[in-house]
Amino acid sequence: MQSALQFTDGDYLEAAGLAVALLAATTGFHYEALRMLLHRLYGRHLSRPWVVRLVLALVVIHGAEIGLYAGAYAFGTDVLRLGRLAGGGVHGYIDFCYFAAETYSTLGYGDLVPTGALRVLAGLEAVNGVLLLTLSGAFLSGMLRDSYQMEARRAPSGNESDR
Repeated sequence: MQSALQFTDGDYLEAAGLAVALLAATTGFHYEALRMLLHRLYGRHLSRPWVVRLVLALVVIHGAEIGLYAGAYAFGTDVLRLGRLAGGGVHGYIDFCYFAAETYSTLGYGDLVPTGALRVLAGLEAVNGVLLLTLSGAFLSGMLRDSYQMEARRAPSGNESDR
């Protein structure tokens, strides 16, 4: 039986496999969610209430992805025994959610720290989170740009020389 501080190459490979599976799952989920939002909103004037709804939808999408990572940390800790979260007190699922959120966003307070092979998952989660957050920002920017351009084409010109 391995001690809490001894991890094999197999543990790190297992953690890398888990990390790649999460990367694929969250990226696929994110793609489909943005595709659904695009289908729902394309060609629509994005008024202030619609922008608020869109931002809330993006937050929910990222929350679901963070939840997947939290589940992976719990699974990696409790089932696969790849490490644990060190720091703080007794760890429950809320701690996995908190750690996943701060890692996904690269906030990184440092009050909870992964040990052992779980560090592989945390490292890849940070890269994945930054990319997906950036993708959401680009999506929001593109939707707003398209909405503003559509609105500008519909607005009557105030200058007769523009006609």
